[in-house]
Amino acid sequence: MASSLVSLISKKIIKPSILTPPTKKSHKLSFIDQVMHMSTPMAFFYPKIGNYEPTHVSQILEKSLSKLLSFYYPYAGRLNEDDGNYVDCNDMGVELSHVHIHCPMSQFFRQSYTNDERVVFPVEQPYAHMHEGNLATIQVSYFDCGGIAIGGCLSHKIGDGCTTSNFFNDWGILTRDINATLSPHFVGESIYPQSTDSSVVSAVKSEESTYLGKRLMFPVDKLNALKAKIAHESEIQNPTRVEVVSALLYKCALVTKRVNNSGSFEPSSFFQVANMRQRLNPPLSHDTCGNILSGYLVEINNEKDVNCPKLVGEMRKGKLNLHAKESAIILEVVKSIDKGKTPFQSNEVDSYLCSSLLKFPLYKVDFGWGRPIRVSMGTGPFNKFFFLLDNHSGGGVEAIVMLDELHMAIFERDPELLEFASPITNL
Repeated sequence: MASSLVSLISKKIIKPSILTPPTKKSHKLSFIDQVMHMSTPMAFFYPKIGNYEPTHVSQILEKSLSKLLSFYYPYAGRLNEDDGNYVDCNDMGVELSHVHIHCPMSQFFRQSYTNDERVVFPVEQPYAHMHEGNLATIQVSYFDCGGIAIGGCLSHKIGDGCTTSNFFNDWGILTRDINATLSPHFVGESIYPQSTDSSVVSAVKSEESTYLGKRLMFPVDKLNALKAKIAHESEIQNPTRVEVVSALLYKCALVTKRVNNSGSFEPSSFFQVANMRQRLNPPLSHDTCGNILSGYLVEINNEKDVNCPKLVGEMRKGKLNLHAKESAIILEVVKSIDKGKTPFQSNEVDSYLCSSLLKFPLYKVDFGWGRPIRVSMGTGPFNKFFFLLDNHSGGGVEAIVMLDELHMAIFERDPELLEFASPITNL
């Protein structure tokens, strides 16, 4: 879908409604914040919302965003680019654009891949690191059919996927009730102390390649069948949605790679990003903001291990041995992401990464017009990446799979994959 279909209505800077107090003027970055040189994009699609005029919608969204930035104040600040170690919370504000997209929203939903969804984001490359110290930018898109998409790119230096989803969910809450009470809490460097090693935190130039993003649906009945199958074929009790879906995606991706390698097997690795809020002692609340992440690695060196029961078993072991402060493995992951690669990628090892946003309030983000009919994560310069989201009706899983064109052509026709999942091309 060409960007020529997009015309700008207005663009302005929205500043916090309440100035940030002096005690919060300097937001010190954690080790993970320092090495994150990318954005986290999210967009929410809503069908026609009655007789609201774009002017009215823009007014209520701007007012509630201003109030929101008083709570999420680091996003309204600017990154200190002299050393990149802290954010100056100076209330400079966030850029908000209103645009008209000259087509019906349904045109997006008929596409086989997610790449065209980038036009609902305020920048051409939604995952790119923002320049000039900006830390967030927002776009409201009005479609010919009367539908609306609200999309934004929030700096990963300020927070992870949980933080970003909370930002949009809280924005919706304030749009419905401007006097609502919110309680986001930024942890800064209190969990992952800041690094003073400039070689560790320096930015890496990203590759410009864009890969195909495929959206797959695992409905509840198929998901339960997959869980039962894996539980029956292994000793794993109560396999989770994340375990069974990521294992199947990884297994099918490895089969795809083997087909393209004329049947030869290659060693591979799989990294699962983990939200550490509830794993810390004491645990943190869901509204804790920052990059509170770790993860675990599964390595496959034998072809006989390329099966879902084995993969789920290895994932379960990795999760049980998960530690919050494995800084070396986190550094390897984020530097690989900065380069547009998956972690631990080398000539010898084929590497994959999965990030789960299950149980985040993505399909509950309500600006007063009901819940979204679709949530987009955009498509980034990433290969061999899987994103997992709750589906619209709950209980099932939406997976966004990013692969290169050659591998995607085989992956999306895998019979085992299609036994449990189906492409989402309409609603």
